[in-house]
Amino acid sequence: MPPPEKIFVYEIQGKVNPPPGLAGDDFLGAWREGDYTYLFFGAPKEGPVQVWLQATSAGQYSSETVLNYADWEAGQALKPTSVAGFHLCPVWEAPAPAPGELVLRMEPGLAFGSGYHPTSRLCLQLLRRVFDQDPPRQVLDLGTGTGILSLAAVSLGANRVVAVEYNELAVRTAARNVRHNHRQDQIFLIQGDARDFAHLPGELALANIHLDVLLDLLARPAFLTRPWYIFSGILGTQMESFRRALAATPLKEVAALDENMWFALLARK
Repeated sequence: MPPPEKIFVYEIQGKVNPPPGLAGDDFLGAWREGDYTYLFFGAPKEGPVQVWLQATSAGQYSSETVLNYADWEAGQALKPTSVAGFHLCPVWEAPAPAPGELVLRMEPGLAFGSGYHPTSRLCLQLLRRVFDQDPPRQVLDLGTGTGILSLAAVSLGANRVVAVEYNELAVRTAARNVRHNHRQDQIFLIQGDARDFAHLPGELALANIHLDVLLDLLARPAFLTRPWYIFSGILGTQMESFRRALAATPLKEVAALDENMWFALLARK
């Protein structure tokens, strides 16, 4: 189904998880900032949320905010598009790929990863280059977002992808996208900090993530053990810092792509 027209956000003081009665189809996910939790729904839930909090003392209700989905930062219109031999198609439309294109069924949810962002597009190009040259059987996807790169990897022939994401909203969307593409037996989602899972195996590591996390990853010897790496999430002004950190590792830059001041870099050991 298409995304909701409105998003209903409930601010709660305290770190809470909604009960099963609230976490139904209308529940889009939770965002935690400091001592506050923000619950996102596709339909109004102020009454049930307040009743739950009053009955359990799980947290203190603060406010309701109603947004247009189109005004949410990730709520751009999602239309079929082709990138690097992939046909990215919303789940509510019928795919019409060009001959030879691999179909990825996507819903953007409330997280980045529709395929429109330059970092996603650049990573898809580099991903295909790796698979054309030296197809990896296992892939580690750190900062998977909505799961687009994990789905692309298994579509190209990877047997198994471990996908790690810190943001709960993104994890819920990634899980739905994995189901939309019937890849539950090949993509394993973990909610957590990418740095805590950098040691997991895989001939290719994908890291489309913030620069500070990329620099931390490059400083971890257990991460620097695989043949191939794709790094992205790097702005042009950050490339010097990233390349300086990369030069201090056993990895060597193979290629760099850029689009609208965003960079993606392919490296190998």
